[in-house]
Amino acid sequence: MSRLLAVALPAVLLAGCAQTNLNASGSEYIEAPPILSISGSEATEDSEARVLFSLLAAELAAQSGDYEQASTYYLAAARLSSDVQVAERATRLALFARNHPRALAAAERWLELSPGNIEAMQIAAVLMTTTGRDDEAAELLETLVDAVGTDEGYRVVVSLLAQSEDRATALRAVERLVDANPDEAAGWQAHAELALRFEQLERAREIAWTGVERFPDAVHLRMTLARVLTEMEDDDAALATLSAAVDVHPDRRDVRLAYARALVDVEDFERVRPELDRLLDMDPEDADLLLTTALLSLEAGRFELAREYLEHLLASGRRTSDAHYYLGRLHEQAEDLEAARRSYRAVDAGEHVDDARLRVARLTAELEGHAAARPILEDLQQDPDEGIALRAYLVEANVLRDSGEFDAALERLARGLVEFPGSEQLLYLRGLVHERAGNIPAAEADFRAILEMDPENVSALNALGYTLADRTERYEEAYDLITRAYEQRPDDAAIIDSYGWVLYRMGRLDEALAKLERAYDLMQDSEIASNLAVVLWEVGRRDESRAIIEEALERDPGHERLRRVSRELGD
Repeated sequence: MSRLLAVALPAVLLAGCAQTNLNASGSEYIEAPPILSISGSEATEDSEARVLFSLLAAELAAQSGDYEQASTYYLAAARLSSDVQVAERATRLALFARNHPRALAAAERWLELSPGNIEAMQIAAVLMTTTGRDDEAAELLETLVDAVGTDEGYRVVVSLLAQSEDRATALRAVERLVDANPDEAAGWQAHAELALRFEQLERAREIAWTGVERFPDAVHLRMTLARVLTEMEDDDAALATLSAAVDVHPDRRDVRLAYARALVDVEDFERVRPELDRLLDMDPEDADLLLTTALLSLEAGRFELAREYLEHLLASGRRTSDAHYYLGRLHEQAEDLEAARRSYRAVDAGEHVDDARLRVARLTAELEGHAAARPILEDLQQDPDEGIALRAYLVEANVLRDSGEFDAALERLARGLVEFPGSEQLLYLRGLVHERAGNIPAAEADFRAILEMDPENVSALNALGYTLADRTERYEEAYDLITRAYEQRPDDAAIIDSYGWVLYRMGRLDEALAKLERAYDLMQDSEIASNLAVVLWEVGRRDESRAIIEEALERDPGHERLRRVSRELGD
């Protein structure tokens, strides 16, 4: 700021306040002062004064929350000033005010003052697509790609244009960019990626396929094509594309890993093991790769293979906490609870350490009783991380509920609600405990407390609806609650089960049976099995009913509802 401007500051501020309503809003926006054409020293002094006035007016408007007015004044200042920071501030204020034409004008001024500024180019390019100027956007994007580098530049382009409100213009801008640089595989990939982001799958497939034909060695382009085909649910074509990529680049680990993951996703387990072995052959001592292959094996349900990889990782002495954690998960799956607890206790670092501590507490309660686990849980409930402390209350209450100690569970949940007032998770679990204990009014009160805070909470809608359907005769009310949950999650097995059960209680047996069969197809859960068995029995399909009960009891012999239904139907 010049000495003249500094001296003039108080007078200009007073003049501005006296003459201008800086709090104007809505239709009362005041346009910035016009730029006068003046020559010589008078022009310099007058411009500086106008810049200062505009800046002061803008900042005062911003402080009062009138960002539209503030951005108007800042743009006026940016046009008069050669200060890059003023142009940048004008751009950001206009963006905040969601005035895209004004933001673009400010961004273009920013680029005039700082032609190589990457951030200014990015903002201007997005705003050009938002305002329909795809040709200019393409030119600016080409400059940006040249400045950043081809591969990284095109990644930036996709990330930027995915934010555009005008998807058609954004895609045209990238298309023009590709047309200008047809020999860059990264451009074709960017074009396909953007079409994929915009869910234009046919277009994305066409672009990616044309790109692969032009650039058969472009591995990332092939992988993009595979992703598009997966989104189109053409799994065979996606696998063929990835297999071809492996053939073209047999030594590329990322390609083989993508192929192995795709095989897991489609449950083609015969081909998974050879791919995992080939991955490890590339670098048998790579700890990250060992962990990845172990997790892929877990995902594929190949538990012995996963154990083999994890023990190899453990023997390597690297990522041992991760290895112990997932070995613990494997032991739990095999119902070897003592071995699982030993593995979890060995987790002493990394992202899984807190979950391992909670699992140790739960397993100790299961193996030795709640009293043995109490000191561990109490320590966790005092953890400075509120997320851990809350989970510890939930773990303890669940353990007590599962063992039938309802009063103790309610006491711990009450304590938890003192520490975490209004916690929806604690209220929900307390509602479930009240329901199990037969205190239906208390269960309803907890579920309704959640719905007062969050009227469309799916879990509370479903739990309250199911409780009313199962434990009262308020079927119409239950039906309304469950229907609201079902509308939000039509593919959730637990909600479909509730829907089927309320239909059964309303006497709509055929509809109930259809819902419960679908729920059981989605998830072989003991609660669903018991409800399905009841309805099958009612419609006369009694052999099927008995078979469902027997199959479920083999999986879960201690399930209370299953055993009760089995006794009732046996009569």
